[in-house]
Amino acid sequence: MENKIKEANTLFEQISKQLSPRYRGKIIAIDMDSGDYFIGNSELDAYKKAIKQYPNKKFVYKRIGFNSTHFVGAM
Repeated sequence: MENKIKEANTLFEQISKQLSPRYRGKIIAIDMDSGDYFIGNSELDAYKKAIKQYPNKKFVYKRIGFNSTHFVGAM
């Protein structure tokens, strides 16, 4: 599983720059097996799109144009 997450992160790094101008701030759900991805306004939106094609799968979620999906804590 950890290897699949690394592969999804590598794919995200490759496609993020291409997607960022148009989809910056949106959420991407990446299928760890196929490398296919789905873009939504939220994790739930991206998930709903992803499960239409890949029901019962696990996905890696990222925020396009950012290093992390969420930030929690004080600055």
